[in-house]
Amino acid sequence: MECKKIKTVHGSIETPALLPVSAASYGIWDLWIEKKFPAPWDLAQGTVLSLYHILQYNKKDEIREKGIHRVLKTKKPVVIDSGGFQFMKKNVELEEEFVLRYQEESGCDIGITFDYPILSDLSPGEKKKRIEKSIYNSNLALKLRNNRKMLLYSAVHGHNAVDIKNYLESLDSGFDGYAVGSLVPKKRDYRTLISVVSAARNEKSLHVFGITGFPALFALSYMGVKTFDSWTYVVAAAFKEYIDPGTLKRIKLRKVKKLPECDCFICRDYGLNDFLEGTSEAEILLSLHNLNVFLKEMKYIREKIEDNELESYVLKKGEKNASIKKAFLIAKEYI
Repeated sequence: MECKKIKTVHGSIETPALLPVSAASYGIWDLWIEKKFPAPWDLAQGTVLSLYHILQYNKKDEIREKGIHRVLKTKKPVVIDSGGFQFMKKNVELEEEFVLRYQEESGCDIGITFDYPILSDLSPGEKKKRIEKSIYNSNLALKLRNNRKMLLYSAVHGHNAVDIKNYLESLDSGFDGYAVGSLVPKKRDYRTLISVVSAARNEKSLHVFGITGFPALFALSYMGVKTFDSWTYVVAAAFKEYIDPGTLKRIKLRKVKKLPECDCFICRDYGLNDFLEGTSEAEILLSLHNLNVFLKEMKYIREKIEDNELESYVLKKGEKNASIKKAFLIAKEYI
């Protein structure tokens, strides 16, 4: 377990790192792009966008022609995921070559192959078909890639260690990293989650999609996962939920009269009533507070890894949040 850097055209990402998901197709994102408020990609080490959301955005052609960094007004690393999960919900498929070319032309730093996520209720036959199609797309992307400066990650899917190992053995060599998906339904089944991620560990950088609860973040960082993506900071804000920096649990703001102490730059200037307003601005402010809690904890994780004190730090956090302790102790079994 050690902190490493993922080197990209737009700088290095100190790992383990949480990269906020940016949708770029909803009202609040325009306010961030217009720099009315500090944007998630300004505060974090980079950001993740789904091609699904990009293609709904009125600047999708500008992104392809001028580059994602120019549109977001950022010089930090940008990841573009294929959007396989969102497209699956719409019963839409994209050609891998289209996805790859869009990623390359957008100038993103890391592109992830178009995948077919697997759900728990799929028949064995449908699950096998989806995995085979995802593997095919990944290997095709390796053959078709033109921009060698863009790091290429293969999406990886499986609900158990055997699935993951078979998947990885079916991939051609040459990927810069792997991104494990289909785990959101298992996000609170810590033993299954950790066993799957353990099977995916190798010498390449490992990203985990959609798993951003603090118990999993601590446990998987301990196991060597390099990056995570987070949509939780915005989703929680939409439901008027405030992440307590002490317990790392969500608080429903409509049920409290006073906020916990927080020293983030948002809470220094704004309070409970500001967050409760029914405006985009209020949602942005609450999102930025929530994101700050995530980023602060990830910074502590990197520091504690460097000092060889991560275990004691996590167990102390576990005194106020039993799920944190539970997940971490399971992760220790796999190291």
